[in-house]
Amino acid sequence: MANQQTSEHIGIDFGARSSGNTVVCERSGSLFRFHRCAKGEDSDAWLRAFVARLKPRAIYIDAPLSLPKAFYDKGTDHFFRVADHQAKGMSPMFLGGLTARAITLCKEWRGLGIGVHEAYPAALIRQEWSVLKVVSGKAIPKQKLRIMAGMVQLPPPDPADRHEADAWLCWVIGVRHRAGNASVFGTKDEGLILA
Repeated sequence: MANQQTSEHIGIDFGARSSGNTVVCERSGSLFRFHRCAKGEDSDAWLRAFVARLKPRAIYIDAPLSLPKAFYDKGTDHFFRVADHQAKGMSPMFLGGLTARAITLCKEWRGLGIGVHEAYPAALIRQEWSVLKVVSGKAIPKQKLRIMAGMVQLPPPDPADRHEADAWLCWVIGVRHRAGNASVFGTKDEGLILA
């Protein structure tokens, strides 16, 4: 691990446990670094170790971090949170095990004093860069990434694929949130999504 000191924040694209699609983005000087869990490795254990070494102040992760209020007898929609409707996101229930894993990690990290926030790259792209016509789930062309980076006054990233690009977008959402410029969906009592 190149950076052993406390990092301001990191972005995480959270994937299936052994898929090799869990990626962390951090900024090191003027460069963005991407760290990926190897295919077949337990990404949750990998993330725990990574976060313990890097000690970020905040984490912005592309995964649901709460369940609909109906599970606590405070509503009737067991599939979607208010935030999911507003951000046009997927149901935490559809994502099932991924949601449960993310909530578990979130509780552990918050217990260590780390701020953990649900970030949604697709909502950021829809709101800020819809003119670029980025296709969901496909690699983002380098020229479009350069435009995005320029619009938020950052050096351009060099992601290898969409998972790394989404980790970078989570990192960008962290910058927006820390500056008070992030879009916020949902309610505090049920869960917020940032973009």
